[in-house]
Amino acid sequence: MTRDATPQVQVKFRRDLGLLQITMIGLGPTIGTTIFFLVGPGVVQAGGALLLAMVLNLVVTVFTAMAYVELGSSIPETGGGYLWIKTAMKAPWGFVGGWMSWFGHCVVCAFYTVSFPVFLLDLLVRNGVLPADLHPLANPWPARLVALALFAVFAFINYRGTRSAGRSSTAVTAILLVIVTIFLLFGFGWFAGNAGSPEVGQNLSDFFRGSNGGEAALSIIVAMGLTFIVFEGYEIIAQTGEESRNPERDIPRALWLTLGIATVIFISVGFITIAATGTSYGGSGQCPSPEYAVACSAQKVVGSDLGYLLINIGIGLGALTSLNSLVFSASRVSFAMGRDGALPQVFGKLHPKRRTPHVAILASAIVITVMILGFDVISIAASADVMFLLLFMMVNWSAIVLRRKLPDIRRPYKMPFFPYVPLIGMASKGILAVGLLLLPTSGLIAWALAGIWIAVGLAIHYLWAKKEKIVEVGKVAVEALVPTEEKRYRILLPVEDFGDRALVEFAALVAKVENADLQLLHVIEVPDTLPVDAIDPLYVMEVRRDLAKLGAVARGIGVEARATAMVSHKVFEAVTEVLREEGTDLLVLGWTGGGRKGRILGSNVDRFVQYTPSDVTVFKTAGMPEHIASVMVMNAPEWHVSYATGYAVMLAKRHAAKVALFTAATTEELMAKERVYSARLALLCRTHGVPCEEKFALTKNIVDAVLQEAQHHDLLVLGATVEWSLLQNAFGADQDQIARRHGGPVLMVRKVTKRAGR
Repeated sequence: MTRDATPQVQVKFRRDLGLLQITMIGLGPTIGTTIFFLVGPGVVQAGGALLLAMVLNLVVTVFTAMAYVELGSSIPETGGGYLWIKTAMKAPWGFVGGWMSWFGHCVVCAFYTVSFPVFLLDLLVRNGVLPADLHPLANPWPARLVALALFAVFAFINYRGTRSAGRSSTAVTAILLVIVTIFLLFGFGWFAGNAGSPEVGQNLSDFFRGSNGGEAALSIIVAMGLTFIVFEGYEIIAQTGEESRNPERDIPRALWLTLGIATVIFISVGFITIAATGTSYGGSGQCPSPEYAVACSAQKVVGSDLGYLLINIGIGLGALTSLNSLVFSASRVSFAMGRDGALPQVFGKLHPKRRTPHVAILASAIVITVMILGFDVISIAASADVMFLLLFMMVNWSAIVLRRKLPDIRRPYKMPFFPYVPLIGMASKGILAVGLLLLPTSGLIAWALAGIWIAVGLAIHYLWAKKEKIVEVGKVAVEALVPTEEKRYRILLPVEDFGDRALVEFAALVAKVENADLQLLHVIEVPDTLPVDAIDPLYVMEVRRDLAKLGAVARGIGVEARATAMVSHKVFEAVTEVLREEGTDLLVLGWTGGGRKGRILGSNVDRFVQYTPSDVTVFKTAGMPEHIASVMVMNAPEWHVSYATGYAVMLAKRHAAKVALFTAATTEELMAKERVYSARLALLCRTHGVPCEEKFALTKNIVDAVLQEAQHHDLLVLGATVEWSLLQNAFGADQDQIARRHGGPVLMVRKVTKRAGR
C-alpha cells in the first residue's frame, strides 16, 4: 500500500434524528412516570397552588431554555451542557459542570428505577398476589431490591450494546401520550358532571398552604423545586445535536414542544387529581400515600380499577423506556469526560468487541445502585432537582461568557434581552435550589449529597485530570475526494469483510466494463447507547487503511474507486441514504451464506434485495478458487437471467473460463420453451468469444438437479424471477433455496430496469 493511499478514504458521520424523534426523546423521561409520580408529593407541599407552581416553573424554565436554544443551535455537538460549560469556563468549572451532569443523570435514572416497583408491588398487593407486608409503604426494601434487579438488566443491555432497546422510545412515548389523553378525557368528563358537587368544591378550595402569604410563597417555591425534574427532558435534547439531521431548526423546535406539552399535561393531570382526591393523602385522606394520588384519581374518574391499572401501565412504560436512555445519557457524559482527560482515560475506553463504554457504564451503575439502595424515592427526586438546578445555573453563565469568548460563531437563534435573560435564569434556579432545603428531610439529604459529590469530584479533578482541551465532535472529516463525472453509471459496494478481495474485483470489473463510478462503503455501526462521534479514532484509522487496501485492489483492475467510512447507528439506513443521495444504479452485496433467524438470506441482505430500488447482485465468494475454470448459469425464461449471463461472461473472459448453461424442467413442454431461451444465452456467450456448453435435464425436482450439476463447476450464477417481489423471496423460491443449500460460490442477480442496447 502506498503512503498516500489512506487519505483517499472519506470519513462521514451520519445524522439520523428528525424533529419527531428528538421531541420524543425529550418527552420520554417526563410522560408516564415523572408527571404521574410527583403530582401528589407536589400537592402535599403547596396544596392546590401546585398548579400555580407549575406555571411559574414554566416561566422560570423559559429563561434557561433560551440559553439552551441559543447554545444548542450554534454549538450542536454531543455533550450538551457539559461541553458548553467546559468551553466557556476555566478549570475546574468545566469539570464540575460535567461531574454534576453525570451525577444528575445517574440520580434521575435511579428515580425512574425505584418508581416502577413502588407501583408494581402496590398493584400486586392490592390484587392479593403478594402479602401486605411486601407493600412499599410497609417495607421499602422489596421495592428497592426489585428496582436493583431491574436496573441490572438495563445496565447489562447497555454493556452488551443490544440494539433492540435502542430507539423504540418514539413508539412507546406515543403510547404514553395516548394513556395520558385517555386519563384526561375521563377526568374532564368526570369534572364536567361533578363540578357543582360540594366534594369537588371542597377539594379545589384548599389552594394555598400556610397561614400567611409568606408561608404560601415558600410552599410554592418548595413545590417548584421538587417538581422541576419534569422539565429535565430538554437537557437530554441538547445532547442529540450531533445526531440531528437539522440541529439548527429541530433542536429549538423540539425544546419548545417538549416544554409546552409537558406543562400542559402536568397542569391538566394536577387539576384532575386535586379535583377528584383533594389535597390530603394518608390517614383520613382519599389516597393512602401522595405517590399514588394520580392513580387514585384515575380510579375515581374512570369509575373502576381499570383507571388505577391505566396509571400503573403508564408508570411502568415510562420507567422502562426511560431507563435505557438514562443509562445511556449517564454513561455518555462520563465517557466524554474520560475521552477529554477530565476523568481518568479508562472512562473513555470502548469495549474491544462490543464497542460500548463499559467502564463508564460500570461507574454509572455503581452510583445508581448506591442511590437505589440508600435513599427513598422523594430524596432521590430532590437530589436530581438540586443537581440540574445547579447545572442550569452554570449553563446560563456559559451563555453569557460564550457571547464574549466566541462572538463570531453563527447563532441561528439569539436570545432577546441579553444578558438579562440568562441572569434571571441563574437567579431563579438558585432560588429554587435553595428552597429545596425547606423540603422536610429529603431537601437536606439532597444538598448533602450535592456537596459530597462536588467535593469528591474536585478531589478527583486535581488528582487525575490532565491538561484539558475542547473536543470537537460530530463534524464530518472529509480527507479527500476523487472527482467523479456526472450521470455515470454508479456502483455501490458496502464492504463488511475487508478480506473479501474477490467481491471487490467483481465490482471493479463491472465498473470497468460499464465505465462506471465505483464507491466502496464501510458503515461503522455505533451502538445506540453512544453518540456517533464516540468511536475510537484508532479503530476508524484501521478501517480507513483496510478500505484503502481494497481501493488498491480495484486499481489493479483499472478502476479508481472512491472509499468512504461512514459512522452511523444503523447500517441499513446509512447504506440506503447513500443509495438515494448518489443515485446508485447497481448495489453489490457480499454474502456469507445460509439464512439466519427465520430470514431468507440474512437480515440486512434481505432488506436490501427487497427494498432497494436499484439493481442488486449478491455474491457469496467463499470457496471460490483463484482461477475459475467453469461458470454455471441456471437458465430460466426471465430477463434477469440474461443480465446474470452477462456477468458470467464477464468473469469467464477474465479467467479464460467456459460457461455452462444448465436447464432443468419438469415437463417436455416447459423444456421446449426453455431451450429457446438457452439458445439466446448461448449466442450471447459466443458473441463475446466465451466457450459455451448447453445442458438439459428433465427432472421432478429442479432444485436438486441444479445443486447436483453445480458441484462440477467453480461458480454458480442465478438470475431472479418475478417472485423476488414477494416478501417471502429474495430472488425466487427455487433460487433462494439453491443459494442457501449450495456449498460453493454463488452470484445472484436482480435487475429492475432494462437498459438500451441489452
